[in-house]
Amino acid sequence: MSIIAIRTVIIYIVVITAMRIMGKRQLGELQPAELVVALLISDLAAVPMQENGMPLLNGIIPILILVALELLLSGLMLKVPFFQRLIGGKSKIIINDGNIDVNALNGMRMTIEDLMEALRQQSIFDLREVQYAIVEPNGRTSFLLKPSDRPVTCKDLDMSVPDNGIPMIIISDGKISKWGLDVCQIDEPWINEVLTDNNCKITDVFLLLADRDRTYHLIRKE
Repeated sequence: MSIIAIRTVIIYIVVITAMRIMGKRQLGELQPAELVVALLISDLAAVPMQENGMPLLNGIIPILILVALELLLSGLMLKVPFFQRLIGGKSKIIINDGNIDVNALNGMRMTIEDLMEALRQQSIFDLREVQYAIVEPNGRTSFLLKPSDRPVTCKDLDMSVPDNGIPMIIISDGKISKWGLDVCQIDEPWINEVLTDNNCKITDVFLLLADRDRTYHLIRKE
């Protein structure tokens, strides 16, 4: 039993390392080649864990080879556009200037119901509002609304809005985030000042958010 546990831990570490080397992407964002590699790695990892008589290297070496091939193909796709089109595919326009391209839909084996589902997933419920729709190589659909249906922006209203940066986690469950401090360009004396103003200790803080303008939101522990 201990041997099975050790083999499982080793394979787990190898697979996690392999996925980290290949980069961070959600399953729905994987290119076809990346999805194939991910599926193959999962199959290869399962065999050594189930077959105790199989040498562990018989599972690790193929995984490493797949990772190396993926890195090689990624490099080629960056340098040679032909490989990008061959392996990753290319985007296709299915709505052009408000008109549905039926031939493009048929070529991608995509039904009108599929198109409407993709619209609803983007919180678009009226097909007439869409000016362009593009199916990306990863299978997701991007939409551009018609000018009359696009949300109004500050630029449209000729308004000037200050840039306060990104609200970051400064304290999480009583622990200070150094990364949050660096991004918001604030220091620990400011944290102490906030804690004093709110009459609480750092251990009493469940969450403290702040931005570069030092506007903050503090949530105490229950």
